[in-house]
Amino acid sequence: MIGPGSFTIRCPREVLFGWGAIDNLPAAAAKLGAKPFLVVGGGSLRAGGVLGTVTAGLEEAGLVVTLFEGIEHDPAVETIDRGRAALNAAGCDSVIAIGGGSVMDAGKAIAGLANEDAPTGEFVAGKGISPQCLPNICCTTTSGTGSEVTHVSVLTDKGRSLKASIRTEGMMPSVAITDPQLTISVPPEQTAFTGLDAFTQAVESYVSSGANAFSDPLALDAATRIGQWLVVACEDGGNREARENLSLGSMLAGLALASARLGLVHGIAHPLGALYGLAHGEACALLLPDVMAFNAPLVAPKFASLGREMGITGELNDDKACEDLIAWTEELCEKLGCRRPFAGFGLRREDYPAIVGAAMKSGSTKANPRKVREEDVVGLLDKAM
Repeated sequence: MIGPGSFTIRCPREVLFGWGAIDNLPAAAAKLGAKPFLVVGGGSLRAGGVLGTVTAGLEEAGLVVTLFEGIEHDPAVETIDRGRAALNAAGCDSVIAIGGGSVMDAGKAIAGLANEDAPTGEFVAGKGISPQCLPNICCTTTSGTGSEVTHVSVLTDKGRSLKASIRTEGMMPSVAITDPQLTISVPPEQTAFTGLDAFTQAVESYVSSGANAFSDPLALDAATRIGQWLVVACEDGGNREARENLSLGSMLAGLALASARLGLVHGIAHPLGALYGLAHGEACALLLPDVMAFNAPLVAPKFASLGREMGITGELNDDKACEDLIAWTEELCEKLGCRRPFAGFGLRREDYPAIVGAAMKSGSTKANPRKVREEDVVGLLDKAM
C-alpha cells in the first residue's frame, strides 16, 4: 500500500444535510450575528415561496434581515461591489446565500471582501485577500457546484474578459446546508448541466495531482452516485431518491475538490464562460471526455477503478476499462444533450490565444495529472470545434 502522503482538509465547521435541512437555518444564523445579509438570485425562490418562508423564519428568530436580490449567472465584479456597499451600509454582521453556485459564490465573495477597500476586480486579477472575513452560511438549491462546502468564489470581470476564482480560508462557510428538497423544482436542462459539473468535479478531483487519502473516497462515491442518478433526476425531477443522491454526490465532490483541486476541464471552461457566456456545466460536458482521454496515459488505473466501482465495466485490463469509462461518459453527455461543437457557441480561432493564456495560468490546469502545454490546449479546442 502506498503511504498517505501530505494533504490539507478544508471543510465548513458544520454541514447540515437532508430533506428539510433548511429548517435549521434560523438557529444556525442566530449563532453568527443579529443582522444577516441575505443573498439570493432571480425570482424563483420568491415565486416558489421559499424566500418568504426563510425570511419569516429568520425574523421569528429575532434577526434583522437585509435582502440583496438579483445575483446573475456568473456573478460580475460590479454585482459584488454593490453587495459589499449594501452590506456595510446596513451594518450587517454575517452573510447567508441561498441559491445555486453563482449565488453562493457571490455570498462568499461579499462576506470575504466586506472589510476590504479595493474594488472586487482587483482581487479577481490576483490581489490578496485579508483573512478577516465576515462569517457566511451557504444553502444550495442545485446539485452542481458543491460551493456550499468550499472556500472558493468564481467571479467574472467582463472588462478584463476574465473569469477566475478568489479564495481565502475565511471564506469557507461556517455552516453549509444541503437540502435535496430545494432541488425538486430545478428543470431538466439545469439539472443536467449542474449534475455534469458535479460529475466533472468528482472525476477531476479523483485524478488530480492533489488527490489524496481523504479526497479519493469522497470523489469515488460522488462520481458513482451522480453517474447512477443523474439521468433519473432529469427524467423525473420529483424522484426523491434521485434528488437525495445527486445532492449528496455534489456535496461530496465539493469536499473532494476543496482538498485535491481540479484539472484541465475547469482550466479551459472558465475562459470559455467568460468569453461566450457558456453555461459552466455545459462547457464541462463538452470538454470532459476529451480531457479524460488526454489524461488516460497517466491515470488509467484510477479511471479503471472508477469505471468498475460505477458498474460501467467488468474489464480487468486497466486500459480497456479506462476506455469503457470514457465512452460511457461521452454517451452520458450526449444523452443529456450536452455534446455539441463549440463552433455553435461562437468559438473563434482568433480567440485561442486568450483562452490558452487563461487556461495555462489556471490553478486547475496546474493540478491536472498530466503536464499541460499550450499546444495541448489548442488541440483540445480544435477537437471541440
